Amino acid sequence: MSESLMRLHFLLLVLLCCVSLSTFATENAHGGGLVGCRPRQIQAFTQFKNEFDTRGCNHSDFSNGVWCDKSTGEITKLRLSACLSGTLKPNSSLFGMHHLRYLNLSGNNFISSSLPFEFGNLNKLKVLSLSFNGFVGQVPSSFSNLSMLSVLSLSNNELSGSFPPVRNLTKFTVLRLSRNHFSGTLNSKNSLFELHELIELNLAFNSFSSSLLFEFGNLKKLESLSLSSNGFFGPVPPTISNMTSLTALYLGQNSFTGRFPLVQNLTKLSQLYIFDNHFYGTIPSSLFTLPFLKVLYLDVNQFSGSIEHPNSSSSSRLERLKLGYNEFERKILEPISKFITLKVLELSFPKKSYLIDLSLLSSLNFLVYLDVSGNNISRASLRPDYAIPLNLEFFFLSYCGISEFPKILKALKKLEFINISSNKIKGKIPEWFWNFPRLSVMDISNNSFNGFEGSVELLGNSSLQEIEENIRNSTLDF
Repeated sequence: MSESLMRLHFLLLVLLCCVSLSTFATENAHGGGLVGCRPRQIQAFTQFKNEFDTRGCNHSDFSNGVWCDKSTGEITKLRLSACLSGTLKPNSSLFGMHHLRYLNLSGNNFISSSLPFEFGNLNKLKVLSLSFNGFVGQVPSSFSNLSMLSVLSLSNNELSGSFPPVRNLTKFTVLRLSRNHFSGTLNSKNSLFELHELIELNLAFNSFSSSLLFEFGNLKKLESLSLSSNGFFGPVPPTISNMTSLTALYLGQNSFTGRFPLVQNLTKLSQLYIFDNHFYGTIPSSLFTLPFLKVLYLDVNQFSGSIEHPNSSSSSRLERLKLGYNEFERKILEPISKFITLKVLELSFPKKSYLIDLSLLSSLNFLVYLDVSGNNISRASLRPDYAIPLNLEFFFLSYCGISEFPKILKALKKLEFINISSNKIKGKIPEWFWNFPRLSVMDISNNSFNGFEGSVELLGNSSLQEIEENIRNSTLDF
């Protein structure tokens, strides 16, 4: 080897070691990294970075970088997240990296960029994440060329149009399209229903307007289905009971109607969100026999009747229960008191108001969040000698028609947030109220207080952070 050729090899080695290694060179499972990349691959990567403003890059984030296959020297993995600012153009050097299998460009600022048609050239991709960018327009038809793709995330962009072209993408396991502007209907011939390997489908926060088709029941491997905040309407088809792998089902904020969905066969279900719809009728007692159910949000519907706690030997694991804005009977508190694992309970603004006794909830020793706003609270249950869950941290008692300061609060030493606004409470706020060690936020607005017990210094020494404006704008006396 000539001396000049050796010198050229030495300079090339120096170049390999100096192209942002402190930021982007990390080892992958194949022992790759920039030092394992061919020179033309490093050139392509450097050229791609130079197409953008990279001053926002966090150079201590070692999860960003480029990885090359050890045997071929080709770039197979590229991750530049929350790093780039500029326009992703069709002639970008990115689209010459034909051996890419993993590409994550999430969280960048691609100004007024549409998704280039050239993404279809990267037909070896298995994972493509383009979420949290500024992409606009429609998903190009070339995406259907990505037949090896298993994971596609386009969430949190400004994309529009009908459901993206996914025909031929039969290896899909994860499809995330949430928080865009997709619209239109889903018909039974949609290629979505050919994705039999899907385990996660997220279409939430778009503008789809369609009935929920029977064909959803064909996606039997789904573990998580999110259709929240769209325009879906009509009854939930019985075929949803075929999706026995589901652990999370999100149907909230749509226009679904009919009786409670048939979810009794979904024995792996741990989270069920069907709030803010038009469901009606009673809640089946079999729902509470689901062995892994922890989260149940049924608020803002037209459910009626009561709730039956199952008599089965298996104990409930329910931790979060929201039932507000429904038409339940007054006897609802008694069965709820048997769900002793509850941590969050919301019963606000029932459409039928009854006098309720908070002491019925005293068995809920793990409860940290309680919202009974808009209920008619028994005056006796607000006395200091009445039992109440002592671990409460967040307590909502607004619009309850309370006329005296609720002394039951005195026992709640872990309170961080209290809302007693829009009641009829008169007199002075008691001195002991400023002694809660953790209380940081309180809302006492829209009452008839005429002062505070104690001194200004006592208020200044409390842990309260968000009452100052209320006091400054009030006429309360100390």
